[in-house]
Amino acid sequence: MKAPIFFSLLLLPFAGMAQQDSIPQNNSDIQPDRHSLTLSAGSNGMKVQVQSTDTNAVQKGDTIRITSKRRLVRIITTPRNGYDTTKTFEEKLAALKNKRRNLFCYWTGLELGMNSFVTTDGRIGDGPESGPLQLNNARSRFFAINFMERKFEFGTNHIGLFTGLGLEFLNYKLSENNTLQFNSDSTYAVAMDSPDLRKNKLRQLGIRVPLMLEFNSNRAKLPSNAGELEGKPDWSFSRKNNFHLAAGVVGSWYFDTMYKQKYSEGGHNVKQRSKDDYNLLNYRLAARAQIGINGLNLFAEYALTPMFEEGTAPTLNALNVGITLIGFN
Repeated sequence: MKAPIFFSLLLLPFAGMAQQDSIPQNNSDIQPDRHSLTLSAGSNGMKVQVQSTDTNAVQKGDTIRITSKRRLVRIITTPRNGYDTTKTFEEKLAALKNKRRNLFCYWTGLELGMNSFVTTDGRIGDGPESGPLQLNNARSRFFAINFMERKFEFGTNHIGLFTGLGLEFLNYKLSENNTLQFNSDSTYAVAMDSPDLRKNKLRQLGIRVPLMLEFNSNRAKLPSNAGELEGKPDWSFSRKNNFHLAAGVVGSWYFDTMYKQKYSEGGHNVKQRSKDDYNLLNYRLAARAQIGINGLNLFAEYALTPMFEEGTAPTLNALNVGITLIGFN
């Protein structure tokens, strides 16, 4: 005899009599009807369906009673508070892993720092080898908006590889009263006796992509089985006192270059802008290192590629040092 037919025959005596609280009313523990059980026969055997007429009963826990002439069957229902049985343990574990990766990754945020360059003789932003660019380092700023990140853990949150996406703004504030000129062969500066330049800067805007190896000191254990997760449904991780450091490279592509001057002439304020490239390379590969604790993050980037096209200006390598103002994660 097939199993579905066998169980169908066993349940036939209960058909039509399976409604909760149908036992005699002189029992003191009987409550008003809250559940009913419906039996139906089909080609695949008997189907059993429990229906509740009181939604609070399922939430608080209750007893379903099935009665016949000689039998009383009680099914005790108890909610599993704080545990969502609609999701499998694997799905919950994947969500926790994603949460941990996002928490222990320090790329997204707003960054601000000094923007300068290093000459071949080791000077920073100044010196006889810097050619057309003599910088005011204090007013030459680096600003970045890192808005996307993706981390790949190596089996633990302690170490992983991350990448991402961001926008960077490089401002080179010239310190001398020179105007920047260029042709196909070179970029150079021409000294000016007048007017007195109130603003004299070169700016680049680009998209940046990192590839960095990151280390975190805090331990962030994941549940090993469903029972462990059920025992702690509000599973969470802490970044408090977390020491973190990372090293790698950042690739940038510059899609906008502008040279801007402001001065007064004849009692009027004059602004001049030029969108030429001034022989600047439209890409950069920089080595980057960052270190921090909790939300604090300090960084430094040194370009491995020169600022200008080869032969058009002295060899200058960009340098950025700064701090993360606001972390997004």
